[in-house]
Amino acid sequence: MAEESEVSSLAPPGSYGRSDEELAWHIPNASRPKKSNKCLVYILAGIVIQSIILLSFASVVLRVTTPAVKLRWVAVKNLKYDSTTPSSSLNATLIAEVTVKNTNFGRFEFENSTASFIYGDMKLGDMKIGTGRVKARETNRVNVTAEVRSNGLPDNMNLSSDIGSGTLELRSYAKLSGRVLVMKIVKKRETSEMNCSMTLNLTRGEIQDLLCN
Repeated sequence: MAEESEVSSLAPPGSYGRSDEELAWHIPNASRPKKSNKCLVYILAGIVIQSIILLSFASVVLRVTTPAVKLRWVAVKNLKYDSTTPSSSLNATLIAEVTVKNTNFGRFEFENSTASFIYGDMKLGDMKIGTGRVKARETNRVNVTAEVRSNGLPDNMNLSSDIGSGTLELRSYAKLSGRVLVMKIVKKRETSEMNCSMTLNLTRGEIQDLLCN
């Protein structure tokens, strides 16, 4: 018995075995910083994705472009002409279809305007384009009429020789002003211009080679 007590007394103090809970308490938790870093990465990634979405939305949906105005077709009615010098004359009724194409993601509201038919640098007649509204990403068609008269043209316009050749080179010009409204966020004024060239065939009484820029 004396030997056993002597052996047990040699054990250093505090050498008793620790429980698993005590060991876990003293071991540093290395996984906590990793979880925090992952959360931070997810948050930053979410912010970046949202920023990309907002920028794409602003650059595509909220971006405003100028609507396009063009002549789709022109019909000739009541054509009368005289190539006799110096009383050469031209009278006709031109019926046309004007298209207003709106590629924006908001409607385009335009004001009263006119389109002119021009020979050389002189105006032959006007056609009225009333107020209107074009829905988002749609095209409106407007029928217009112009009475074309050569009265008042100067003698140096060579109208007589052009009528004698059977064709007249004409132009049509219009300026359409209005505003584009996108989702009640963007309101921007836009002005569209139409420049078209065409050939009036007097023999056939029709418009040919209609081209709009």
